[in-house]
Amino acid sequence: MAWRLIWTTFFLLMALTTTVSFLFHGNGYELIIAVCMNLIATMLKLGTRHAIGSMMMSASLVSDFHLIPALGAFYVAGNLEMTKAMVWGALVANAISVLFLVIEAVLQQLDNDSRM
Repeated sequence: MAWRLIWTTFFLLMALTTTVSFLFHGNGYELIIAVCMNLIATMLKLGTRHAIGSMMMSASLVSDFHLIPALGAFYVAGNLEMTKAMVWGALVANAISVLFLVIEAVLQQLDNDSRM
């Protein structure tokens, strides 16, 4: 069992779903949880050597660079409109990261099947 893939998928999906939850409720704690989950998912992607893994890392960094300023816009500036705009950007980046994750899993399975 590939534990690194399991944990990466878990934290990535938690970040994605918590981001969606923030967009519906606007609760600041959900935004903090989304930032933490996304940062953990980014750290788990460090050291990937595949091209798709590198693209997943880039998408996750984009999401981090949207979520962290959104946190500042929410708590420091109190600007909910700007916060939601930044969170939408993070949501798109996380959705693309999930797409890359699915593609990588399919390619690995095809590679494993061809070796048998």
